[in-house]
Amino acid sequence: MYFLPLSLRTLSRRRISRARGAKGAFLVLLTACAGGSARPATTSVLTVTTAASSTTTSTVGPAAVAISLRVERHVADPETEDFEATAIATLTDPRGWSRAGFSFTFDAPDAPYTMVLAEGDEVDQLCLPYDTYGLYSCQNGPVVALNADRWRAATPEWTGDLPTYRRMLVNHEVGHLLGMHHPANQCPVPDAPAPVMAQQSTELNGCLPNPWPLDDEVACAARHDQPIAPPFEPDPTGSCQ
Repeated sequence: MYFLPLSLRTLSRRRISRARGAKGAFLVLLTACAGGSARPATTSVLTVTTAASSTTTSTVGPAAVAISLRVERHVADPETEDFEATAIATLTDPRGWSRAGFSFTFDAPDAPYTMVLAEGDEVDQLCLPYDTYGLYSCQNGPVVALNADRWRAATPEWTGDLPTYRRMLVNHEVGHLLGMHHPANQCPVPDAPAPVMAQQSTELNGCLPNPWPLDDEVACAARHDQPIAPPFEPDPTGSCQ
């Protein structure tokens, strides 16, 4: 479980313009316009020339949003020694947030974002003013703070295995870093995989444990119109619910 849903405030707008060229040519220009620093533009150009009976299509997709992240382990017990490797493998897995157009790097010492695995008291401090009670994890601005006890043993409510829990925990909290929120319905389809942004640590509610973002979560994140690393929000909401 974690305490940081984020808000999406601006919807992208699309503008289509058509112009007729010489010799029956049509040019269709589709431009996606969205404000904000984390919103790359997408331009697709289709040119059809009827006189020559030929079709040329060229597409330039949105550039991936680069997330430079330091991964730090502030505990030193054997049960947590694979934290860095597991976190990096999870975030670079093709089933994860890369599907939504995010790319992760981990080797910059001055990276603007940090993922920390720490004991509950340190996590509590990193998460303020969110209350994590020595139990929960969170995302708070540029910091993702994961509770080491959860990493070691998951929760009684979790029905999957421990490696799956750890991947879920990473993707869930990093999902908040990318601007994602808890869904309004924690288990929209019983006996189906839970949304990765659901509070699976305590609220599977009939869904199956799942460490990867579902298709609709990927589609929401792929808009790239939500703030990256949002600060504390007393009443966070999202528009993809």
